[in-house]
Amino acid sequence: MRNLKIKTRIYALCSISIALVLGLTACSQGSNKPAATSNNESNVQQNSSEKANTYENSSKETKEINNAKNTVKKDNSNAPKFIKTQLSKGTKPSFSTPWITSVDGTNNACIDGRGSEASEEGIGKILVKDKGGNIFSFEISNNKKLTPRYIEWINDENLLFITSNAHGTVSNGGNLYLLNVNTGETSVVLETPDKKQQIVSAKKSGNNINLKVDVYEDDQYNKSHVENWTIYSFDINLSKKMEVKNSEGKLICTINGEN
Repeated sequence: MRNLKIKTRIYALCSISIALVLGLTACSQGSNKPAATSNNESNVQQNSSEKANTYENSSKETKEINNAKNTVKKDNSNAPKFIKTQLSKGTKPSFSTPWITSVDGTNNACIDGRGSEASEEGIGKILVKDKGGNIFSFEISNNKKLTPRYIEWINDENLLFITSNAHGTVSNGGNLYLLNVNTGETSVVLETPDKKQQIVSAKKSGNNINLKVDVYEDDQYNKSHVENWTIYSFDINLSKKMEVKNSEGKLICTINGEN
């Protein structure tokens, strides 16, 4: 009987020991799980951070490339060169646009040889008449293709002018340039980023220049629409950065973007 009681106690002790071991094992496994979860979360965060950095760098590179494409650097070698000739006093234009007067009334200018809207076929020339009645002719040198198509005074001695094709398919506009009527020097203001974009007119408005641009939608140049662009903070010396945007505020290009 005594032996039976001892065996019963030994069995009970063994059962308790086994239960304790199983319990400790379960606790040990449970305590390891959060550590594994923590490691996984750390890896996920690290991967997300790396992806974010990669995306940010990629976006930055894409932006830089787009900015480079949309930057128009001034290259005056592309500007038409004029031959300035003084004409006899009293010379009258024969087939010209109306005279337009500079800001202070010192000079008048017109395009001669292309009709009242400078839209007829042929090569025209710019005529400038000063306050003393002296008349000067500005003709594009070594030229059989281009003609002045539009002019506008920017101040008392500088004319904005637009060129177009003189023969064949007569275009409504082209690129925008600047002519100093005192020196005869010309400068590039804006050569459009796309040949299907042709500047038709340019008007000074405060510190800005408002442009009307024909944008052709087909390769045959049959279908087009007009867009309104603005050159902001126009610099008469053409040495500072100037942004060109459409009426919706979208950046078309940047002039002198490297400055």
